Amino acid sequence: MSFKDLIIKRVEGEQATALLKYYPLDKRGFIKVGQKKWFLPYRYLEDGDKIYNFEVRADDTWIIAYARSGTTMTQELIWLVANDMNFNEAHQRHLSERFPLIEIGAIFDDHGLLKLMSDTTKDSVKFVQDQPSPRFIKSHLPLELLPTVVNSTCKIIYVARNPKDVAVSYYIFHKHILDFQGTFEQFCNNFLNDHILRTPYWEHVKEAWRMRHRANMMFVFYEDLIKDLPRNIKEIAAFFGKTYSDEQINKLVEHLKIENFRKNPMVNYQNPDQTMKPNMYIRQGKTGSWKEVFTPEIEDRFDKWITANLKDTDLTFPNSVC
Repeated sequence: MSFKDLIIKRVEGEQATALLKYYPLDKRGFIKVGQKKWFLPYRYLEDGDKIYNFEVRADDTWIIAYARSGTTMTQELIWLVANDMNFNEAHQRHLSERFPLIEIGAIFDDHGLLKLMSDTTKDSVKFVQDQPSPRFIKSHLPLELLPTVVNSTCKIIYVARNPKDVAVSYYIFHKHILDFQGTFEQFCNNFLNDHILRTPYWEHVKEAWRMRHRANMMFVFYEDLIKDLPRNIKEIAAFFGKTYSDEQINKLVEHLKIENFRKNPMVNYQNPDQTMKPNMYIRQGKTGSWKEVFTPEIEDRFDKWITANLKDTDLTFPNSVC
């Protein structure tokens, strides 16, 4: 299938008006793309084909995850493991340059979010394309919209996280960075009804889960990752054919501790007018924080939604999500 063969429908009517009122990402509105009806801003139509047809190299490393699933920490971990624990370079070059988000320019257009990023990421597809090998590339797009990645022998690491924690983190991200105008309850309603960027969440995760046994792919739960970082570092190192001493691994663990990670300007973002606090992008880095935010009604809705979406799959999270 080519990009032009994808089913693309525009979100119209009262629904479109309401969604634009919640978050004005693209004044032209939103679209639903592909068989799974991925929810994306209209801007995606302009550059989506460049990503869909992106020329993948065999020595690429791709990290793919639904947004706010612990991707930033996992990126830094992967980059250092694959690059012989080169902390010197990691302290000198921002993660967005070492491990860029390929679709940021194709999703956010001239949105204020881009002001937080390096200028080189604004034409993000070209920036990624021009990187010397081996390239490290991040995407929050679903695998259905990354067919050249799926059909490649490049390394793919997929990160999944409890959707309740994802919803809380993504709401804060939308509220403080993407100008979301609604309440948490309204955000959850949009999330459960697949009207938040890159939803449907479950289709995103289950696509990757079905491919998890491929030799070039690792499927990682964020909950497992932070529960035992040393063990996971060793497993990821083995995936890259690397071996490290306990001293090197402990140094990386210390580097990734949330209190250190949040203060690291090479992974965090600060907007030019300093209205965004450091803990709005790199937040708590823990699991179960949804319990501090969910009302009983929202929890009940999520529990029913989770049960319905897990009933026909063997996908299970490390800790019960209900």
